[in-house]
Formats: sequence, C-alpha cells, structure tokens
Amino acid sequence: MDILKIAVICLVAAVMAKVIQPTNRDLAALLSISAVIFSAFIAVDGITQVFSGMDSVFAGTGLGSGYLKLAFRALGICYISELCSSSCRDCGETALGSVLDISGRVAVALICLPLLREFTEAVKSVLER
Repeated sequence: MDILKIAVICLVAAVMAKVIQPTNRDLAALLSISAVIFSAFIAVDGITQVFSGMDSVFAGTGLGSGYLKLAFRALGICYISELCSSSCRDCGETALGSVLDISGRVAVALICLPLLREFTEAVKSVLER
C-alpha cells in the first residue's frame, strides 16, 4: 500500500475543498467524496495484503478456519463502522457518528461471543484437571 500517495491525494483534496467551499459547497463536497473513493481503491490493495498475511499466520498455527473468518468479520466491521462514523461526523452529524461507533462495537462483541464461550470452556477444562 502506498500511504504517501494516499496522504498526498487527501491533503491536496482537503486544501482544494477548503478553497472552493466558500463559493461552491457542492463542488467541494464532490471533490472530497471523490478523493475518499479514489484513496479507498488504493487502500483495498493493502487490505488484501493484511488478509493474506493473516491467512498465512493462521495456517501455521493449525487453528480452524472459523477463527480466521471471525477475525476477518471483526476487521471488516471495524473498518466499515469507522469509515461511516467519520463520514457522519464530517457532515456535522456527530450523534449519528456516535451511534455508528457504538453499533460497531456491539456487532464485534456479538460475533465474538462464540469465541468467548470456547475460551471459557477451555480455561474451565484446564482448571478442572
């Protein structure tokens, strides 16, 4: 992933949007959204590298693929909720952004419940020996 390229795109778009905003708010918003979408496409390559790296780590441990799927789901929820809540805050809707943050945390907690159950059963079986 080329973080320098993403940083330059975002900084240039932010400066241009601030310059354009007093005269044309719609064009400034469109410019910002376009920069976000373009940067997201560049970042997707980095996300695929993270997933392949996690896959190789889990393959070496001998753990089931269910744990890997759980990690990918949690990571996806984190990325989506952070992106959406930040977008809401940028639009001035801080309450919606806060609700998205809380909802993302609850969603991660819900998908991790089976893992927590397995962990407590494993600890319980070790302690009973």
